[in-house]
Order: sequence, then structure tokens, then C-alpha cells
Amino acid sequence: MTVLGRWTQHATILGGAAIILAVSGGAPATAQINSRDVPIATQPQQRFSRGQDVQPIFEGWTPRDDGGYTFHFGYLNRNYAERPNVPVGEANFFSPGEPDRGQPTYFYPRINRYQFEVVVPSSFPQDGELVWELTTHGSTQYAYGWLQAEWEIDVNTITSNNRTGFGRGVDQLYGNGWPSVSVEASRSSVEVGQPVTLTARMTDDDLPNPVDEPDPDAPPRRRDPTLVAPDDAPEIPDNIPQYTKPGPKRNHLSVRWLVFRGGADATFEPYGYHEWEEGMPGDGWTSGTFESTVTFDEPGTYTLRAFASDAMLIVHGNVTITVTE
Repeated sequence: MTVLGRWTQHATILGGAAIILAVSGGAPATAQINSRDVPIATQPQQRFSRGQDVQPIFEGWTPRDDGGYTFHFGYLNRNYAERPNVPVGEANFFSPGEPDRGQPTYFYPRINRYQFEVVVPSSFPQDGELVWELTTHGSTQYAYGWLQAEWEIDVNTITSNNRTGFGRGVDQLYGNGWPSVSVEASRSSVEVGQPVTLTARMTDDDLPNPVDEPDPDAPPRRRDPTLVAPDDAPEIPDNIPQYTKPGPKRNHLSVRWLVFRGGADATFEPYGYHEWEEGMPGDGWTSGTFESTVTFDEPGTYTLRAFASDAMLIVHGNVTITVTE
């Protein structure tokens, strides 16, 4: 019923705007419609490097052993290059209750799923809503966390959306336990340009089992387009970079670091998911220790988040570092 109410409200607003346009002759000062929401028939695949908003996403909820619930959230940054920084406050907050629920303030391009969780008690109303409100470039978007039955998810949903369950059976999917990770930084305060060592220690059960790695020499799987431009056709210009999000490894434990909160990006070495290799502490399946370095170009307070994967499930750990000139 709540969903229908939301859609009805939105339809009424848009319908009212359309009526005002018809009566007033389309006066731009009257209709408050974001141009991003108006389809462009001649450019259906239009992309933007910057200037677009960020859509917070409610991924679903899972029950907890204590009777409470975990709400899972992610986001879609509609930009292909820009990484907005929106501190917790009037432009980035939860309601009702505590506005800071551990949400990110630094937003990487495109879709980023299962970025953080919010735990709610067993007393959370079945018809209640926990709303994440986020404003970027003057556009306010919402994610509604609620206990609608259709929004209950499990490991099958999570691994499918994270693309980490392929090639493994149902017995491993539901038998695999969540890994654990502890993280630390060699320094909590550092100057711009000085490297900091980040350490992540993982433990896990003996699942999932190894799977075959893809053949690096195999031709890429693709479907040829129906219409192919002639060889002498001019190249279509594209000044929008294609952003590729690093993914977890198919075998072994692995860890990726990123900026979760902060005013600018940082340089991580290695970049992306750091896979366990021979010679590193641990056995790579039930234990592993990963060391990375990070350097900052701008001062500020940064929360760095480790995404620790056992090749199917991903858990998080944070460190906070203050950077001065």
C-alpha cells in the first residue's frame, strides 16, 4: 500500500506540472522538473562525466538472530567520472532518528551495491520506513528502507547482485559462512604525500571451494551487432570515460580499499582487489594477511573502508586517518 501511495504522489506532482505547462504556455519558472528526468529521444544512451546526481538505493533486508533486522544500502552515481563528496548533514542524512547511520560521503562512479548496513531492532514497525535522503547538484533522491516481505533477501540475492556466486553449487552458496576481517593503519595522522600502511587480517571457513579460472587466451564472448559500420566510417567521438569497477577474485581471499568518507580520492597500492598469493601470511582460503599502502594529495579526515572477500561473500572494516599539510 505504501508503494502505491508513493507512486500516486509522484504521478500527481508530475501531472500537476504538466497541467501548469499547458495552461501557462510552458513557463519555465513554473514547472519544477529536473531535465535529467525528461527522456531525450535522439540520445537514449546519453552519458555524463559529471553534473548528475547520486541515487541512494535500498537493497533489501535480512533477519538477525537477535530478532532485529539488517537493512542493506548501496547507491548509483549517475556520473562516469565525477566523485561527489557530500558530508553527513542536511544533504546526506537518515530519518527518522539518528541522521548518521554510517552512510558513505564519497561516491564512486556508477552502481555500487551493498556498501553499508543499518541494524534496526525487533521493535521496528512493520509499516515503518527508514529514509536515506541525499542531495547532489540540487537534486534530492531517496531510498526507503522497510520490512515489506518482498524485500527480504538472502545470500543468493547478494552473491547474484555482486556477481560472486557463478560456478559454485547451491551447497556452497548456503553452506559458506561469512568471513571476518580486522583492519588497522600504521598511522592515524599523516602529512600529505606520506604513505600509510594498511593491514587487513581475514579468517574464514573452508568454503567456497576452488573453481577454474577463465582462460586468459580465450577470445572474448560477444555477440556481433546486427548493423556493422563500414571500415572507412569515421570514428564516433566519445569523451566520456568508461569506468570499470574492480571486482573480487574468483579464488582465494582478497581485499580492496577505497575512500568511504573524505574530501578527495586517495592512491592505493595495489589498486583494486588484492588477491592472496603464495608467500603471503595464511593459506589464502581460511586465513590471510594483506598489506597495502595509501597516500593522500589533500588534507582532511578520511574514513577508508576495506572490502574483504572470500570469493563469494564480502565484509567491511574501517580505519580513520587525519591528513595535514
